[in-house]
Amino acid sequence: MALTIHVSGLDGLAITSPVSPEFDELARPLIGRVADIGLQLKPMLVVVTNESAETVMSFSKTWHVTYPDGKVSEYRDHTSFPHAVCGDVLVSDHPPGMAPGVRRVEAKGLVIQGWGEGPDGEYYDQFLPQFVTEKDQILRNASELRIELNAAIFSDGTLVGPDDGSWLSELFSSSVRAKQDWYRTILTALDRGASVLEAFRPLDQFVEETRTRMRSGHHVAQENPNAIWVQQAAADAMRWRRRYADDAIPQLLREAIHLEPFLIQRS
Repeated sequence: MALTIHVSGLDGLAITSPVSPEFDELARPLIGRVADIGLQLKPMLVVVTNESAETVMSFSKTWHVTYPDGKVSEYRDHTSFPHAVCGDVLVSDHPPGMAPGVRRVEAKGLVIQGWGEGPDGEYYDQFLPQFVTEKDQILRNASELRIELNAAIFSDGTLVGPDDGSWLSELFSSSVRAKQDWYRTILTALDRGASVLEAFRPLDQFVEETRTRMRSGHHVAQENPNAIWVQQAAADAMRWRRRYADDAIPQLLREAIHLEPFLIQRS
């Protein structure tokens, strides 16, 4: 049975189907040096284009796979740029949001855009075939694949799309809040006269405690769904210490970091 494929975008975000004639031409440069194997992820691969006048801060995708017996498997993931809201783009390895006119190639469950960039990038190439195998297993005997953008959040806080279960809005709010909480801790300490070493000590302690718990078999993310964002935010904040000299960090943080609440509102 031939697999039928349907895609649907959102107001301001267009989606190019993996079966579109122009797909490979659009996706290849976005994937980069591993494009030959990356394109084997089709049809669990789409190109998303920001056709709005606002930068996209986050968007979610759902992948619905239907089988002949009526069974439907649903997979949901997201692409998010909380650092673009918080202002710590100086230490981020990701782009500062998805600006108007920008395209991204999106795969189910992994970041394929610019795969393995950086000095150690080739190390990760060995894992890419596993995702191709997983895709083949998911689609074996499937009759229909529907790929849709479920929600998007723009730089002005506007949310478009159904955002089923408020999944994206809650996820993105949690990631932004976790970042701001750590930066607030650091900046408050610096404003009180603490040294950079002293201001970052709570993060050092948190990172060490997290490692200890993981070594002892505790699954922190299972105990607290927001724990992953707290851990990621701490790791991002610690990059300032690795990337800049201590005498430069206070001014850089004060100039770059935004602590104002990011309010999400439906259009």
